[in-house]
Amino acid sequence: MQTKSNIQTLDQFVAHVFTGEYEQAMQLCDKNVEFVVFRKESDSQIPIYGTHIGQAAGTIFFKNLAQMFEFGTFAMEDSIASDNYIVRFGELAHTVKRTGDVFNSLWTMIVRFDEAGKICLYRMHEDTAALEAAMQIAR
Repeated sequence: MQTKSNIQTLDQFVAHVFTGEYEQAMQLCDKNVEFVVFRKESDSQIPIYGTHIGQAAGTIFFKNLAQMFEFGTFAMEDSIASDNYIVRFGELAHTVKRTGDVFNSLWTMIVRFDEAGKICLYRMHEDTAALEAAMQIAR
């Protein structure tokens, strides 16, 4: 069953990301994977915002994430899965390294898989106002 395989792939992907094994994480992705974080457009003040296309861009994105945050809680509360999609949601609390402030947010992750069972879209939604406040960014 494709759904069970995709769940295992996503679990492996997330485990690799949180342990800094970015190359192993990218091996679970299509070569043209799209990482869309909070919004499609990039932002000069927040380097993780935007669309990051391809495995190399994904690696850079996750390295930037690790440079920005001291990871704390990242709890999944529930998920919904179909043959090609997994939607997960939960809560997080990460400390912004530059400010020392904690970024608390509910989150939603939408992941699409291609025919080969590789991740081809990874989209995160979080509370951008809470992130910008924790980063002490004035708009």
